[in-house]
Amino acid sequence: MLNRLVLIAAAFAVPAFSQFDFKVDGRDVQVHSFASQGFLYSNENNYLSMPTSKGSFALTDGGVNVTTQITDKFRAGGQMYLRNVGEFGNWVPVLDWGLGDYKFATWFGFRAGRVKTTLGLYNDIQDMDSLHTFALLPESIYPIDWRSTLIAHDGGDVYGSHSVKHLGTFSYTGYAGMRPQDPTSGYIVAAKAVNVFYDSLGGRQTGGDIRWTMPFGAVAGASYLTEDITGIGTIRTGTVSTPYHQNTNTDELAQYYLQVPVKGFRVDFEYRRNIRDISLYRTAVPTYSIVDSRGWYIAGAYRINKNWELGAYRSIYWVDTRKNTDPAAQHLFETVIAGRYDFANHYYLKVEGHFVDGAPTTPSAARAFYTVSNPNGILPTTSLLVMRTGFSF
Repeated sequence: MLNRLVLIAAAFAVPAFSQFDFKVDGRDVQVHSFASQGFLYSNENNYLSMPTSKGSFALTDGGVNVTTQITDKFRAGGQMYLRNVGEFGNWVPVLDWGLGDYKFATWFGFRAGRVKTTLGLYNDIQDMDSLHTFALLPESIYPIDWRSTLIAHDGGDVYGSHSVKHLGTFSYTGYAGMRPQDPTSGYIVAAKAVNVFYDSLGGRQTGGDIRWTMPFGAVAGASYLTEDITGIGTIRTGTVSTPYHQNTNTDELAQYYLQVPVKGFRVDFEYRRNIRDISLYRTAVPTYSIVDSRGWYIAGAYRINKNWELGAYRSIYWVDTRKNTDPAAQHLFETVIAGRYDFANHYYLKVEGHFVDGAPTTPSAARAFYTVSNPNGILPTTSLLVMRTGFSF
């Protein structure tokens, strides 16, 4: 507990020193930082692998990034990030992104390194809590426990945009790379409940995104991603461990999104379909896991004045639409009501209530609830209070 308090205090002491510019060979170098701290309290169910039924402060994250414009067309930078969200992150600093970006023209550029994955409205900025109305983004599309599986890739992107008079701007991104390893992802934590322990889980990711930014600020677009994931580890039966691995036959994700601003209001809508066909090798003869999961949310936010913002969303996630989705283990429905107060340009506080129906816990589809943190079972409904405060400079 003392270590946590020291780290939290240090994180919030950083702003006085964390935003500054300096020059190297006449080029500007910019340093920025952010951090947030949350508190969660729920009924009997423990949420996101935290002991939230007793109240938990185990929601902390932060990062520091450095960028510089080396030439008029070449930019480089990177960000170190750490988090502790229940069983996820465990305070281990990681390279969140680090890249070189060369922009040949407005319509064509290339970036390479560890690159944030362009997917939907918020995937590549979901760690920037200060940019969002909500303390927790919808689990149906942006599960914080599965953040590492889609947040970035080690590879390269091509991208560009083109403006058309009276129509707005059309943008595209195409990418290919490898998914970074994360031993504390939601999939790996959930797998422990069925005695599967991974040494590695990752593979190739390729995909793209196209979007249209309209003259009045609305955004519409579509994203697509396909993966080839291999997992290697062991499965335990009693005290005996035997080799275990899995191979992806099909793993395709399609996402569609729309954002509309109207006089202080903002409405977001996103829909995702993920089809996965995985071969599981517990013995020489594989078994197969085929899942057609779908999720969507609609969210609204209203900025009352420079200090106050109110919001709400309805989030729907189905584990596998080929099966009966009525049981609690086959869906996760959330209704969320939120308020945000900005003390100043860089400091904020968020308070929100979550009313949850469902609790999927199978490794391939676990969201929010984990058997390892709910040994006495999980109720089909959950009420949750979330408070989160932070800064961004």
